[in-house]
Amino acid sequence: MDAVQIVFLVLLWGVPIVRFIQMYRKMNEEEQAEIKASLKNPLYYLDDGFRYIGFALMFSGMITFIPIIQHIGASILFIGWFYGGLDLLDKSVKQSVGLMSFAVLMAGVYYLIWT
Repeated sequence: MDAVQIVFLVLLWGVPIVRFIQMYRKMNEEEQAEIKASLKNPLYYLDDGFRYIGFALMFSGMITFIPIIQHIGASILFIGWFYGGLDLLDKSVKQSVGLMSFAVLMAGVYYLIWT
C-alpha cells in the first residue's frame, strides 16, 4: 500500500470520527444523553450504523484494492438501506417502498457491475 492510499484511508475514517467528537462536545447534556441512548439501542446500528460503516468499508476496499472488504461494505450498505425502508414504513408507505426498491435495485446493479 502506498502513501496516497494510506492518506485516503486516514481521511476516510478519521474525518468523520473527529467531526463526531467535535459535534458531541458542543452539545448540551440533554443532547449528549440522547446520543448515548441511541448508541445503546441495537436497532440504531441496523439503520444508520450499517449505512455509515457500509460506505466506509466499501470505499476502503476500493482504495486498498481488497475486493472482499468492498463487497462486505456494499452488502452492509444495502442491508442498511433496506432496513431504513422498513423503519420508514410507519411514516410513509410510498417513501418506504421507494427506499426498499432503491436498495434492491442498487444491490442488483452492484452485482452486475462487480461480478
